[in-house]
Amino acid sequence: MKNFGISTLLSILLILVSFNQINAQNTLSSNENKTLMAVNKYLKSVNLDKGEILNKKMLDDFVQLSTNDNWYNHIKFWTSAQWGVKEANGAVAKQYELTGSEMKTIGIDKRPTKVSEGSFYGIKYDGENDYIENSDLKVEQPLSLLIVYKANPSNDANVLISTNGDKKDQVSIQKNNSGESELVINCAGAVRVKGIKEGINIIYIEYDFKNSKVYINGELAYDNILGKSEIEGIILGQGKINNKYNNFNGVLYETGVISGILKDDARADLMKFMKDIYHIN
Repeated sequence: MKNFGISTLLSILLILVSFNQINAQNTLSSNENKTLMAVNKYLKSVNLDKGEILNKKMLDDFVQLSTNDNWYNHIKFWTSAQWGVKEANGAVAKQYELTGSEMKTIGIDKRPTKVSEGSFYGIKYDGENDYIENSDLKVEQPLSLLIVYKANPSNDANVLISTNGDKKDQVSIQKNNSGESELVINCAGAVRVKGIKEGINIIYIEYDFKNSKVYINGELAYDNILGKSEIEGIILGQGKINNKYNNFNGVLYETGVISGILKDDARADLMKFMKDIYHIN
């Protein structure tokens, strides 16, 4: 009787282990299928428009990362200089956004240009009149915004991103009275955040009413109120400072908008991914 009980217990344990293994395999398979479908949909939209995928491996890795960390379906907008770009007459006529939107510029003379920087690419803005926009994006907080950029250090001010709806939210880099570059976030008012360095920076902002946070190159730089934020249309490379138009002088690499706030582990994974791509220590 005792032996029968032990044998039964062992059988149950084996069944549970097998079930968990099958469950894990099914989850992995589901994630892989989502990744494959997402990448194929994006590739099809770019190829049909005769655009170019500059780094398919990075695209695959990014979609796999966001799928495995369970936030791919929360992406509202994401453009990368490493992915879909269409050029015409030496300038960027279009950037293909991951979820199906497009970034365009009205006016050939106002288009940024693609630049190669060793193992990765960037979109170069001349600081005079270059910009690119999308009017379809609509997101309310809580939301997360990622920007990877490199600004001309000699400029006193550079608008990275602004909205073109009724509410004028904006993210820019401005020098303070000491000549130090600071991140300036405009929602209800202007919030200045220190921690910007020369070269490439990763800006990650969590807009969450009273619990907003700002990370610069993966490090927490601000933890306080930013004010209510909402995005209705998005402009890269142009905005207003002191009621005057300001155009970005530098290179944009990534611009991402996520609905909601990522878990700490998922955010850390995303920061590591971006640091590895852009060689940030």
